[in-house]
Amino acid sequence: MSFSVEMSSGEEMRKKPCEQQEPEKLSQSQELLTKMKEYLEKRIDRELLNVKKNSRENRRVALQALRGKKWCEKHLTYIDCAVKAIRSTNEHIDILNKVNELLQDIREEGTQNMVHSLCTPVSFGVECDEDELLAELERLEKNLDETPLEMDRTEERVPFLAESSTASLSSADGGRRD
Repeated sequence: MSFSVEMSSGEEMRKKPCEQQEPEKLSQSQELLTKMKEYLEKRIDRELLNVKKNSRENRRVALQALRGKKWCEKHLTYIDCAVKAIRSTNEHIDILNKVNELLQDIREEGTQNMVHSLCTPVSFGVECDEDELLAELERLEKNLDETPLEMDRTEERVPFLAESSTASLSSADGGRRD
């Protein structure tokens, strides 16, 4: 799975979603690897036959055939890993596509919900008693009126207390510190 990256004028990096060509390229690569795997398996069989033929008559040829067999087995494991990686990548691409579809659905639903909520009245269908609302509004206004007065009173007291407490502490010590 590959994401192509574009540089915009503000050096902002963006990722493009997987294109449709990517899974096709991966499937072509998987087919090629499958053909290579089949070829290596046939070659391993030929090398084994060569080893069996030459094991008693010509040890050097038999050892060369064994080396060829080991080489093919090694490359066969690489091909197996690559095929597994391609399968996993295809699964991840499918999952990403499903996630992208889900996100698109969510965006569409969100847009529809937003339009719907903007078109509905402010009360949101909640029935309220006007007398209750007026009483609550008066109570809140009264609380707002009382709050600044209390804050003014505490502000007047705090500096006076702070100055007198520091002065009394320094006079009680006599300016000495142990």
